[in-house]
Amino acid sequence: MAEQRSHSASDAKRERGFRLRLWPRSITGQLMLAIFLAVVIAQIFAIFLFSKERLDVAQNVVRKQVLDRTASVITLLNETDASLHRNILRAAEGTGIRYSLRKRTRLKLPRSGTPEAALAKSLQRRAGLEKQSVRVRVTDRKFFHGWGRSKSKPNNDPFFDSSARQSLRLNDRDQDSQFNPHPPRDQRDRSASFGSKPDRKWPRNNHHRKNFSAWDMAVAVPLDNGEWLHVQTVVPKPPKTWGFVFLVSMLLLMLLMFAAVFLTVRKLTAPLRSLEHAARKLGRGEALEPLEEKGPKELVGTISAFNNMQDRLMRFVQDRTRMLAAISHDLRTPITTLRLRAEFVDDDEMRDKILATLEEMQAMTEAVLAFAREDASTEETKSVDIGALLASMAEDFSDMGKDVSFEENGTVVYDCRPMSLKRALRNLIENSIRYAGSAELRLTETSDSLVIDVLDHGDGIPQEQMDQVFAPFFRVEASRNLETGGVGLGLSITRTIVRSHGGDVSLANRAEGGLQATITLPK
Repeated sequence: MAEQRSHSASDAKRERGFRLRLWPRSITGQLMLAIFLAVVIAQIFAIFLFSKERLDVAQNVVRKQVLDRTASVITLLNETDASLHRNILRAAEGTGIRYSLRKRTRLKLPRSGTPEAALAKSLQRRAGLEKQSVRVRVTDRKFFHGWGRSKSKPNNDPFFDSSARQSLRLNDRDQDSQFNPHPPRDQRDRSASFGSKPDRKWPRNNHHRKNFSAWDMAVAVPLDNGEWLHVQTVVPKPPKTWGFVFLVSMLLLMLLMFAAVFLTVRKLTAPLRSLEHAARKLGRGEALEPLEEKGPKELVGTISAFNNMQDRLMRFVQDRTRMLAAISHDLRTPITTLRLRAEFVDDDEMRDKILATLEEMQAMTEAVLAFAREDASTEETKSVDIGALLASMAEDFSDMGKDVSFEENGTVVYDCRPMSLKRALRNLIENSIRYAGSAELRLTETSDSLVIDVLDHGDGIPQEQMDQVFAPFFRVEASRNLETGGVGLGLSITRTIVRSHGGDVSLANRAEGGLQATITLPK
């Protein structure tokens, strides 16, 4: 069970990842995809409505023509002798319409409120019939390679008597001639027995289509002589020719909209890109000019808030640095005064202890003052080859007789404040030399960061002190000897400098012995 849950969880995670990859991450991509989907859906609905309206119009036109012709035929049949009726029906027949006379009909009166009832009422009005006796049935038929199919199974419909059903069967066979330019002779002969040629009875303009849909309307109207005039019309629906037009119009619309969206979004997001670039520089501690407040109202407000935040941060850091420098500078006077007074102490041992303490205080004050001066400096950011920088530092230490090595592995250019970064690296190298006697430098480049390692072969640091060593004035060496332990600001200064570049520094004991200091800088 646990394995199944694990598999299902991994599958769900992969599915979510796939969906996230399909959805664009940029504003431009998301807007384009959203507009594309909206336009496609709108176009599909529009084409559907247009097609339906087009079919309705065509159907109404066909029905009007059939009703007008049928009304004229009814008038002629009621006003002429029965011997002329066959000739009248033969002359009235045309493409897709057939007339016949029957003794009876089985078609029922249409229900009130239906489309058939409206057609019956319209024909009754056109023909001038007095009572409601017109019967209409409308169905949609599908022809598969010439043979008609209807949901109502017209061959068994009570509207048709035996001769009418035979007529309809022959009509279906006539349809097959649409797809066969030379139908069998028996079909041609039987079709001709109705008094007209096959090409005059049913439409033949769909022979290129394997199957098609058609409107089948059957009408039964009583004549004055007691007979029933049966009318059957089969008219193919207009072909759906909107596919090409739909694709062309949609593609043109997409191209125009994509161009408009791309240009508009590029213009709107230009301030966002400037803001992103400025935020990255601020995270690396670089000095920035206030951004120009332009663009939409929402972006102007965001840029204004960013400028205010940057100004407050810079003022806060500068005020703190100036205060620290002032305190360190003011401490010089009392330290000097105490040193002079210590000279008048008669006890030599006590005098030496007081002078050592004052010397330590002086060193700490000078270190803080030097750090404050450097932190207050406005060093410009430059593109520097980090590999060359590390190689030059290793060479400088080697010239001083120190065991520092670095193996170059290519050019790695990085935007930084080179003097500050050199000081951070120098602190780490000096610590390795002080406690282990040697230092090894390594440079590694990843897709999103730059990693500088300073390794030694000393005793390492207790695990519980890994974070404490970065605190100001904390020293692992407990003797408080300035020659061996310093004042405890080196690692604190290193972390401050690295973090001002947007990175971080960490320490770890090596498995083979020694300490590894890692500086990680973001690209």
